[in-house]
Amino acid sequence: MKHYSTLLALSVGIVQAVCSAQEFSANVILHDGNGPAVSAAPDNSSQSHSRIFVSNDKLRLEMRGHAATVLLVNGAEHTAYAIFPAKKEYQPLAGGPSEYFRTHDAENACPDWQKVSVQKLDCEKVGHEVLDGRQTVKYRNKTASADAISTVWIDVALKFVIKWEGAGAGAQLQDIQEAKQAEDLFVLPSDYDLPKPKKGVNKGFSHQ
Repeated sequence: MKHYSTLLALSVGIVQAVCSAQEFSANVILHDGNGPAVSAAPDNSSQSHSRIFVSNDKLRLEMRGHAATVLLVNGAEHTAYAIFPAKKEYQPLAGGPSEYFRTHDAENACPDWQKVSVQKLDCEKVGHEVLDGRQTVKYRNKTASADAISTVWIDVALKFVIKWEGAGAGAQLQDIQEAKQAEDLFVLPSDYDLPKPKKGVNKGFSHQ
């Protein structure tokens, strides 16, 4: 169950619920923290990018890697799942990815960032920046550890993180499309099941 354990370790925090917040979708472009954002895959087709969909307090993050994993988060219900379409399986998670969150006020986002972070952070507002023509407010964690998110950029209109950096990695949202999102994007499929325990595994834990 190493794959699931990794997801549990990486997926922490709770996406904040904000009424009447802007809905949108975007490509998620990864980078190594030392240069401009680049595609996580060899080609530039839309199918190669990870994708994010946001509707008020709901989030869907489609990771286009070999695992083809999707994260579903419902902030109002305090639920989060990793789903695996190829296997039609799902795994409950402790919470959503803490690098993506909404804020009540882009000009005063430290309290919301601190709420979603598992690790204690010393947040400070850095200032305003324009990313791909969008107005953002930049914040940094002055005491970020080696495995923590160190900097986030929050879109003023979306009130959502559209860029983050930390631990030698980062990501930026590009091709942002502001539009109402289909409700079924954020629903756990009814025909998905929990993974079945493998033979020789006791109580759901595998021996490493």
